[in-house]
Formats: sequence, structure tokens, C-alpha cells
Amino acid sequence: MLTSTAHNWLPERRDDVIFKIVAFFISPVLGLFASLVRLNTRTSFAILFLSLTFIGLTFTVPEERTEELNFDSITYREDFEAFSDDSYVNFNSIISSFANFTGGTDVYSTLLFFTVSRFTANYHILFMFIAIIFSFFMLLCLRHLVSEENYTLSVLCFLLLFLFTICQIQQINAFRFYTAYWIALFALFKIIQENNKKYWILLLITPFVHASFFVIFPIIALYYVLRRSNKLAVVVVLLSLVFSAVAVPIFSWITLHLPENLGGHYGSYLNEWYMQEINSGGSGYKWVVRLLELAVRLSVNIAFLFLANKYAKYLADTKCKNLYFFAMAMLAFVNFTFKIPSVGSRYVMFLFPLLAYIWLVCFAPKKRWNWLMYAFSGMYLLFFLILPWNIYQIPCLRYYFLLWNFDVLIGSPLYLFYKYVILL
Repeated sequence: MLTSTAHNWLPERRDDVIFKIVAFFISPVLGLFASLVRLNTRTSFAILFLSLTFIGLTFTVPEERTEELNFDSITYREDFEAFSDDSYVNFNSIISSFANFTGGTDVYSTLLFFTVSRFTANYHILFMFIAIIFSFFMLLCLRHLVSEENYTLSVLCFLLLFLFTICQIQQINAFRFYTAYWIALFALFKIIQENNKKYWILLLITPFVHASFFVIFPIIALYYVLRRSNKLAVVVVLLSLVFSAVAVPIFSWITLHLPENLGGHYGSYLNEWYMQEINSGGSGYKWVVRLLELAVRLSVNIAFLFLANKYAKYLADTKCKNLYFFAMAMLAFVNFTFKIPSVGSRYVMFLFPLLAYIWLVCFAPKKRWNWLMYAFSGMYLLFFLILPWNIYQIPCLRYYFLLWNFDVLIGSPLYLFYKYVILL
């Protein structure tokens, strides 16, 4: 039987509130971990939001890219500082070229850079605003997970929490895509699970945050087809693995019929040299990367085909039914486009929070199959903790420390505000 979706806060406890506030004022990172205790409270979410905001504020990058620090966030700093001396005339020209389909493919970063540059040239404040918007939508999504009655302070739920929030603030290095990602995920929860059609408006703005999000609409169209039959969904997912070789010529043909700026944007994903570099086996550490990428692809497919196998017994009459069919549509798209860099390897990130949520609601109470989730999410957590580079878009702890100064771990928010805002 379908169950209703309610998002009720747990009642606050005075000692818990004091503990989290004190932890935050010692260090935002400490406050972040303290908020994970009794996570479904207003205080926890407020502390999480403030902690993530200060983490964004303290990200530090050099003025130019180097071999060791070759991050997009350095380019963001360069572009933002260039805007500080820019005029409204040039800004209007950029917006006009976007509207005429001759310039940039999205306007979110341009609007954000230009707006913040009107009152400061401090790139730390830009990163803070990026973190604010990113974290706001991430926490809106997270409410769906932690408000479930099955969510408890347990190892399994901690692993599901990690899986759900696998797109973290570290992804400031790809903030346009991952801001659009959290906006889209929130809208999809509302549209697909709660049948709240007004959130289509929110979903429609995501291509203006990152142009690749035009593909979300064909995926939704495929979802409306697949939700008619679980067997059909399984067949389409399996066929997407078999026919992935034709994805490149199909996308190449599509780009020829798009407006100039969109065609150029999607065409850059099809650069022959780049695709060969990404998809080749390589040698040395690259061989290890390719092997671990294969492990991710296999684990994701195994996880959702397991859900498909258990659909009739565990999913068919639950509120997760529609989310499951959307996940199968997304999985088919991911499988089909994995050979195209920055497409399949990015959109696979949608599957992790959907898997975590479905598992918590439908499988966690049964306990019989939880060892599968320990294995899958435990593998991704190990990738995060010990690997020196990303596997697809799974975050890497090392990258945090390349972007952080040590004071973010021990400095109070007052000290951090003074250092990164007042002094600069």
C-alpha cells in the first residue's frame, strides 16, 4: 500500500541544541559532524547550512592553474576577478549573445560572478555564495531521507547518508553542474514522488544553470514509458548496455541540428582525442582508474537490477515505485552514454541518492539484504577516504585538503570571517 510522504522535524532537546551550537562556534567542521547526531532537527539543518557556508568561504586557490592544482575553481577565480573590472555594457553583451544562441550556453555563473563582483573582488565571498545556493538545495533534498521513520543513528544509515550526499561541497570545482543537480533532484522528488506539478518550473530553469540539463527531459519522457512495466524497464536497461556503441554517432547527429552555442557545447563532449583519452585502458595508475570505474558501473547496474528482481514484493505498492522507474530510466541513459565523457560519468551521480532513499524506505527494515548496501556504499566510502583522485564524480578527501587551509579545521567562524572577509 502506498504511504504518504511527510517531513516532520524531531522535537528539539535543549542539551542537543547547546552541544551543536558550541561545536559550531569551536569549528564549523566540528559543527558539521555534531549535527549528524539527531540529524532530523531544525538545529541540525541550520548548523549544517552554516558549516557548509563557511567551508565554501575558506576554499583557497592560487591565481593560476598548476600541474598539482588543476581545478576548475581556479578558473572561476580568474573569471570572477576579471568581472570586477568589467562594465555593464560587456555584461549586457554576454547576456544578449546567450539569448541569441551565439554565446555561452548557460547564464548562472555569469549572473553570479557579475552580481558578487559589484560589491567585492574577494573570491572567497564568491565561493561562499556558491556554497550557500548549493547547500540550500542539497539540504532540501536531504530532508526526504532523514525524515523517514527508518532513518536512525546506525552504521547502515550513515552509509546511506554518505551515498545520498555523495555530491558534496567539494564539487565547487564543478559547481554549475552540481548546483543544477541538486535543484533537479529536489524538483524530481516533488514531481515524481509527490506529483506536485508546480515544480516543473524549477526543473525548467536547470538548463540555465548548466546547459547539459536539457537531457533531463528526454530521460523523464523515457520514465513515463518505463513506468508501465517493470519487465520493460529491465529490458531497456539491458539493451542500453548492448547498444552503447551507437551513442556517439547519435549524439554527433543531434549536435548538428542544435543552435550554435548548444551544438558547440555538446560537441565538445564528443572530441575524438578526449574520448580516446578517457576511454582507453591506459597504463600505470590509469589502468587502476579504469578498473575502479568498471567496478562502479557494475555495482550500480547490479544494485538496480537487484531492485528490479525484488520489485513485485518490495517496491510495487510503495511510495518509491515512481522513483524506482525514474532511476531505471536514468540508468538506461547512463549506460548508453558512458563512452561520452562528462555525460554518463556525471549523470550516474543521480543514481546514488535514489538508491539510498529507495533502500532506506523499502529494504532497510527487512535487514536480510542490507549486506549488499554495506558492500556498495562501503566501497564508495573507501574511494572517498583513500584514493588520491576521483573515480568518475565520486568525491575524494584529498581534494578537500588541497583546497583548504588548516585553520578551517580548528578556527571558529568568527576567526574565519575575520581572516577571509575582513582582512581581504
